[in-house]
Amino acid sequence: MDIEQIKIIEKPKVRLKFIDMARSLAILLMLEGHFIELLFSNFKPMVKLIRETGTSGYIIFDWFYFIKGFTAPLFFTVTGVVFIYLLARNKDAGYRRNPRVIKGFRRAFELLIWGYLLQLNLRHFTNTLNHDTPWFYAFHVLQSIGAGIIVLLLIFGIYKLINRGPLFLYYFIAGTTVFCFYPSIKGLGDGVFFPSQAPQIIQNIFHGPYSVFPIIPWMAFTMYGGMVGALTIRYQDHVKKFWYPLVYISVGIVLNAFGRNIGLNLDSSVEFISGIKPNLVENSWLYGRLGQIFIALGMFMLIDKLINFKGELFLKIGQNTLSIYIIHVIILYGGLFGYGLNRYYAHALNGWQVLLSAAFFIAAFVLFIKYLEFFESIKSNVLGLFSSKKKH
Repeated sequence: MDIEQIKIIEKPKVRLKFIDMARSLAILLMLEGHFIELLFSNFKPMVKLIRETGTSGYIIFDWFYFIKGFTAPLFFTVTGVVFIYLLARNKDAGYRRNPRVIKGFRRAFELLIWGYLLQLNLRHFTNTLNHDTPWFYAFHVLQSIGAGIIVLLLIFGIYKLINRGPLFLYYFIAGTTVFCFYPSIKGLGDGVFFPSQAPQIIQNIFHGPYSVFPIIPWMAFTMYGGMVGALTIRYQDHVKKFWYPLVYISVGIVLNAFGRNIGLNLDSSVEFISGIKPNLVENSWLYGRLGQIFIALGMFMLIDKLINFKGELFLKIGQNTLSIYIIHVIILYGGLFGYGLNRYYAHALNGWQVLLSAAFFIAAFVLFIKYLEFFESIKSNVLGLFSSKKKH
């Protein structure tokens, strides 16, 4: 039989609930964090206090600020987890014949396109692409995730080509390598951009004037997520055993508690061997965040095991993160159309007002996801109406 005639059959889709739980938590925390950051009148003064003294004086805000810093790393990591878990399950498929590869590249470019589209401002479209409005060239979360998916796919291709060693090791090395570049990039300082002679749209990918989520260090979280996804496939029969989540929680505690000490010891060791101090202690906060993510993933695994979580609506939120992200950018920041809450209510609400408004904001998105099929049917009917008019 011609080998090209053999169908590659994917295994039945077994959705691990802990992955969708983590994605749902991340997107809900993002909605809450962005809403309060944009509309709370005392946000900037209280953040300044935290950076200067370690506390804002209000424990609720201190916890909010801590969780806000945890949200983006969680989102990037979970992206890597779910992507590699779905991509690499079909071990027998070649790289080109794996349908997830084509879907992955399409998804990556879709994220890149949406990322830049949301930075357009149709209200002032003629000025959007000139140097007076450089925000269009910013490298934000969707672009960074899209680039991360492309690298996940390329590394997976290298793994299939070499066919040596476990897949999780490839992503571990990739994530660690990206983190190793962070001290050098951070050391460039303000006003010094890399690559120095490149256009701004390229500089922002690495270290530019509008590098909101540059690939260094944020892509590392996606790579470590890929590592977790590969480990989850490798030990799929053990995910719901007690020892597996406890390993994640234990590693997370070590990284979170001793990240700085690990960095200092690595600096000393490299300096002793080579005479060069790489300043890896600068990565301590990154590994601290990674440790917190491992703890969260381990806790979600335990919840899935002990409770058999059946919150379908909560899980559905995690399965529709792109739609939620796009709509929230349009509503809050005036993405694409130029009319958002930032135009009328930026830093205009007091504490109680912003808390109640944030609760309603999140509830609106939960209702949107609950009735998502209804909204999709309306969209299909509208598009069908326009297409029928064109035919006539």
